[in-house]
Amino acid sequence: MLKPISSMFFLLIILILAVFMAINPRETVQAATSGFQLWVEILVPALLPFFIVADLLVSLHFVGLIGALLEPIMRPVFRLPGCSALVIAMGYTSGFPMGAILSRRLWEEKLITAQETERLVAFTNNSSPLFIIGAIGVGMFASPQLGYLLAISHYVANLLVGFIWGRCSTSTSITKTASPSQAFRNLWQQLSNDEKSVGNLLASAVSVSVNNLLAIAGFVVLFSVMTRMLIYWGVMDYIAIFLSWLLGSMNFSYPVCFGMSMGLFEITLGSRTITAANDPLLIKLLAVSIIMGFSGFSIIAQVMSIVAGLPVRLSFYLLSRFLQLTFSAIITWIGYTLVITPGQMVSSLAMPTYRILYAFDAWYVSLCSLVVGLLIIAVLMIISLLMQLPKTIRP
Repeated sequence: MLKPISSMFFLLIILILAVFMAINPRETVQAATSGFQLWVEILVPALLPFFIVADLLVSLHFVGLIGALLEPIMRPVFRLPGCSALVIAMGYTSGFPMGAILSRRLWEEKLITAQETERLVAFTNNSSPLFIIGAIGVGMFASPQLGYLLAISHYVANLLVGFIWGRCSTSTSITKTASPSQAFRNLWQQLSNDEKSVGNLLASAVSVSVNNLLAIAGFVVLFSVMTRMLIYWGVMDYIAIFLSWLLGSMNFSYPVCFGMSMGLFEITLGSRTITAANDPLLIKLLAVSIIMGFSGFSIIAQVMSIVAGLPVRLSFYLLSRFLQLTFSAIITWIGYTLVITPGQMVSSLAMPTYRILYAFDAWYVSLCSLVVGLLIIAVLMIISLLMQLPKTIRP
């Protein structure tokens, strides 16, 4: 019964969008162009290196080695198999929707169970450091310090979500823990039996990565047009009025609530609107932290399309987003109170959104984030190896 209703509702939305595109072609083209520029200048450099490297790591059976070595760390903390460390490291250093793509690969490789897949997807999709520190911190708030504060609150909040779901889980591992020596022997045997050449693996990784990026481009352009439609027809005003009524007691003004209503669909435009408001700095930080935690319907649609056919419930994913935005707002408030000088105001730059987004080297920041992600995996592997040393030879 629910599927026909949801399908009819989706059809209604598409028909309304089609009408808007027909009677407002100029607005449609401008919105689509803005979304495409965002994809080309930010999302491609932020995601393409991660997509290719992550696909190669899975194809070269490296996740099996990671799983064997990191089981002693991942199982007690998140109650997930060790191979999920790759998803966490890449998801937290690349941005949306890397966590969903890698979780699907692990599910297809039968390395994680249905429950583990759902929990892993729920807390490994984040805004990228490139966006939080570069676009929001430096570009919109004109302060790297505030960018770091938002990044820490965003990532720690999602880690808390993963930790909480782990405590609520009764899942057991479907993989057997192997010793480091056995794990290396298994990797060598798998590579020896693999008939694919390096060229074939690289070509496949690039092809899959480009296809994923093209799908993301479609979502970005579609939701850019949809957001413009809601603004143009005044729907955003009604959403902002409702948020003002809901959050008015917490001193959230109408301009901030209007930015939050836009952030429900697209984070970048919503964040820019919030930072331009004449509200106290803490209120603007909390509002931006909340919409980043929710991630926006555009990102949610991307994630759910990637995990379509997997045992991942939309209701569970949305509940995880509400948990994250709550934790993120609390951590932001604590960090601001303890770190930021009381009363300090950092004025946002009077700069067009497109200049904010493209005022830094996206490829350089993305490659640095990729290196950080691989270093995180290496450090975890070293810690895990030390934990598995016999007590007599530990330092």
